[in-house]
Amino acid sequence: MRSLNFYHDQPLFGLDFGHSTIKVMQLASEAGKAPKVLGYGIIDYPPDAVKDGSVINPSAVAKSLHNLFTSHLVGSISTRRVACTIPTSRTYSRPMRLPPMSDEDITEAVHLEAEQYIPISSASLYIDYDVSRKDSEGTELLVVATPKSIIDSHVSLLESAGLEVVAFEPTMNASARVFAVADTSHDEPSILIDFGSVSVDLALFDKTMFVNSTIVGGGNDITLMISQRLGVNQEEAYALKNNYGIGVSEKRGEIQTAIEPILNNLVKEIQKIIRYYDERKVQNQKKIGQIVTMGGGANMPGLSAYLSTQLQMPAKMLEPWHKIDFGNLALPDDIERSMYITVAGEALLNPKEIFT
Repeated sequence: MRSLNFYHDQPLFGLDFGHSTIKVMQLASEAGKAPKVLGYGIIDYPPDAVKDGSVINPSAVAKSLHNLFTSHLVGSISTRRVACTIPTSRTYSRPMRLPPMSDEDITEAVHLEAEQYIPISSASLYIDYDVSRKDSEGTELLVVATPKSIIDSHVSLLESAGLEVVAFEPTMNASARVFAVADTSHDEPSILIDFGSVSVDLALFDKTMFVNSTIVGGGNDITLMISQRLGVNQEEAYALKNNYGIGVSEKRGEIQTAIEPILNNLVKEIQKIIRYYDERKVQNQKKIGQIVTMGGGANMPGLSAYLSTQLQMPAKMLEPWHKIDFGNLALPDDIERSMYITVAGEALLNPKEIFT
């Protein structure tokens, strides 16, 4: 996570840049109570205003941001301090295991690792790491690096809009924070799957992130595949995806055949994560207990049942909203609600967490 200033206790709001949408949310936290939503909103922005993760048309995005704050908020945002997500697909991540060493030596080892395995110069990256486990045998951590061009373009945009940027982090980290708040009944490691519009992010989570990855192909691709296979327009294909998906229906066979390439890639990537975890050979290691889906694409009927059958493991869609209080604010509809999971995770970020 990249932190940018030092006001430890001031409130902040979360902002999530999707492929073509911007979401915002502010939460208020009080000890012993569920986080309460103060305000939230979503708006489209021109997808061509961002290229390879960098904002190339800041005026177009700034216009959308202005419209979001003036016309598309439910409730209100009371602070200009913002924590922002960066798509996990635009970051480089790599798990590391190190022998016992000082924090200074860990930082040096992380930068050496980045220079060796990341295909661009470390001088053009912001590099950070999260410690997954530390004991007498050494340290496990997840290295995350993001091109400076991506971060800097977002900082410039947000500051030009009058906002004070306090942190950036990958979308999967924000989603995992919501999972940690909402799924307190399970103590076993979980595989998290964030099904976006153009890609799918995956992570192995056990109180912290151990490994993550991204595969190309998301909800938009599924809609296109259904459209082409069934000979219907994109609007009809979108309805088929959300109303029938791969759940039990007379359309199941055709739809599942249409989207088989994405489903196969997803299963293979999950299997790869399971193999990585099983080969770690850590004492008293718990078995992966569940698969949890989230994001707009997770609304497709039958997805959880399909993954459970293919991988012989319980699978479910994350429903965190029983742990987040909307108060008197109108709730988003079911499909739109799933799109707010990542920004809710960013809004849950404790300002003190940025500096520890």
